[in-house]
Amino acid sequence: MFHVFNRISRFKRACRRVFDLICISVCMGVIGTLPACSQQYDDSRSTRRAISQSQAVASDFLRTELALSPETASRLDLERYLGPSASFALNNHSQAGFERRRLVRIELLQRLQSRPILPDEHPLTRDLQVAERALVDLISLEQLGYGRYDYAAMHPYAIDPYSGIWSECPTLLVYRQSISNADQATAYLSRLRALSAAVQDTKRRIIADQASGILLPRALVNETHRRLSRLTNAENGALTTLSDTFDALITSVPDLSATRRGQLSNLVRIEVTENLTPAYLDLLATLDTATETAADQAGIWAQPRGLDVFAGILTASIGEPLNTERLHETQLEIVNGHVAQISQMITLDPEMYPTAAAKPERLSLQYQWFEAVLAEPAAANAASEVSSEPDALFELSPRSAWTRISGSVSFAAQTRAIAGFLTILDTEPYALWRSEGGAARTPYRVIVEYPAVPAAWQHYVWGQSIKGAAPADAPMDQVGRYSINLIQAVLAAADTGIHMNRWSIAEATDFIAVNSGMNEPLARQLALSIAARPGYHSAVAIARQRIEALSERAQAVLGEQYSETDFQRTVIEPGPRPLSLIEKDIEAWYGQRLIAGSTN
Repeated sequence: MFHVFNRISRFKRACRRVFDLICISVCMGVIGTLPACSQQYDDSRSTRRAISQSQAVASDFLRTELALSPETASRLDLERYLGPSASFALNNHSQAGFERRRLVRIELLQRLQSRPILPDEHPLTRDLQVAERALVDLISLEQLGYGRYDYAAMHPYAIDPYSGIWSECPTLLVYRQSISNADQATAYLSRLRALSAAVQDTKRRIIADQASGILLPRALVNETHRRLSRLTNAENGALTTLSDTFDALITSVPDLSATRRGQLSNLVRIEVTENLTPAYLDLLATLDTATETAADQAGIWAQPRGLDVFAGILTASIGEPLNTERLHETQLEIVNGHVAQISQMITLDPEMYPTAAAKPERLSLQYQWFEAVLAEPAAANAASEVSSEPDALFELSPRSAWTRISGSVSFAAQTRAIAGFLTILDTEPYALWRSEGGAARTPYRVIVEYPAVPAAWQHYVWGQSIKGAAPADAPMDQVGRYSINLIQAVLAAADTGIHMNRWSIAEATDFIAVNSGMNEPLARQLALSIAARPGYHSAVAIARQRIEALSERAQAVLGEQYSETDFQRTVIEPGPRPLSLIEKDIEAWYGQRLIAGSTN
């Protein structure tokens, strides 16, 4: 059974939606894909052998990546590929484990590159190409010698305020580790015991990075220190949530006797108090020491080969190399365009509102001025639901920028807009992405992601949903909807500002606050998260611009034959893949539609 604490029900519902969709997609792939990778193209013995060998490579890819990350296996409900023992283990977070992953992936890449040649039209051909491209990009990042990289996220530092084993494993145990029998109860305890060692490995990685000249930015050290202090504060009860959750989960496990239940519960509490808490305190002390040598610069540019890391993250996020020469200037131009558009929307008819004060110059003040004149209700109720969350562990768990923004917004209309946007993030495009083409993809593809592409797709869908939506009786709602595009552009510009143009956290905070209308504390948190995850928001912006350009091109070519539904389906069905492959698919789609139209 899964955890049923009321205070985490909202978090669980959102996770569960994505979790269920992934499980459905994987099951469809397992049942329908590998055995059915067809032999209809050529029934010769050599072709059958090539198909069999390619299927073996695909299967090995899945098993190898899951074996390297049993935490991923649990999050995606894929332990069955490795056996139940996978749920007993955590990832190897040591320097030796980091190097082993790199070497294993190099060996796997060699197998992929030497695989037998399949016909271009064979469904497995495209999947193997996507996997190979993803591996090449990931290995290129790993060869820079530091960082924590996988197919879904790229973090350059051993620890930061928003990611890492110190915050991700407690989240995994409390929110994702199921207990329905005695073995799973033992697995919970096993992973909890492994967490102490993993935290110690993080400490050693920080020390090793310092010795090699990879210095944590001071702002990230301070924020991580603050969060670790909160995590280890006994009054918050964050770490005791681990044992409290365990007690709740084993209450109705049928094959656990009362005596054994009490023994396990006692062992979990001992582990938390005698091993895990001291490990966190030791990590906290290491951060105290790291503060003395921390980097004053927040951007990745200040690290060894930092600009190469930034470019590599962009490539791994969208699947192709980029020219970053004018990237920052382009992002600023886009922000200025959005600011001008929204400022133009924030207009009052002087005849209808003769007593209204003059419109302020700063966008955040314009929001307040517009809201006050139109008597928009306060957004406090919407924001308080998140900000009043009593669970310290939940508060410290990794979350997206949009989740943080939704808890502290500028005005009520933006609260409503972000709620709608988050619904799209959780349902429409992501659900289709995971389920529409599920039966046509090999199951190992669920772990190969180009993280910026699905995020950009979600923004594209949102943009389509607000096109032409300008109700005369709800001007604040219109402003709120368009502000999401502005915020996304602002985050992208802050990303290049920090990591390419050498902005400080203070400069990035001021830029975000001035141009997005968000308050200063939230703007600073967003600036810190951008410093900790370089390249992500820039990659999302680039991918979104590319998808929009493909849509415009398809509309220009097809004219009245263009179908938005078919365009979206063409992007979605084959699953996450490099932008170049999406472009080829779109060109093939409108080419076929042109031919079909000319023959009718």
